[in-house]
Amino acid sequence: MTLALSDKKVLLVVPERDFDEQQYERVLRVLESRGIKVTTGSSYVGEIRGMKGSSARASVELGNVKTYDYDAFVFIGGPGVRKLGEDQKVVKLAKDAEYKVLGALGTASLILAQAEVLKGKKATADRSVAEFIESKGGRFTGQPIQVEGKIVTAEGPKYAEEFANALMEALQR
Repeated sequence: MTLALSDKKVLLVVPERDFDEQQYERVLRVLESRGIKVTTGSSYVGEIRGMKGSSARASVELGNVKTYDYDAFVFIGGPGVRKLGEDQKVVKLAKDAEYKVLGALGTASLILAQAEVLKGKKATADRSVAEFIESKGGRFTGQPIQVEGKIVTAEGPKYAEEFANALMEALQR
């Protein structure tokens, strides 16, 4: 028996500064509209700022996340994701969540590549991180959305809603 989407829990992993608000807000809206319980996590608990100045609230510190508490982990992109990708706690979280549903938008695919979960797998992202994904063994496709098993990646904010829908399909498998 498969669980209803309303029984699913998703952690949005968001940079504390300079995250892409469009990616964050669109994915959050689509997932919550389907009854999925969404939690926002970042480097610390509290207010986090997007690249255009709007804010969101992180309720979970990424170093304290237990992978068994969530069904999926979604990494939100933006300029701040490069700093997040250098944080070993975040890379370890992505690696530990390898057998869950994983999603990454835009530049955030670099975190999945850094955690080596894209090794031998097709993925897409913002073109600025294509070379990095390939250097870590991933197969960059350049497609708007790429689904490879339980991993869903998207090029950027323009595809955030389609990405969220693909993520929900992966959660139902």
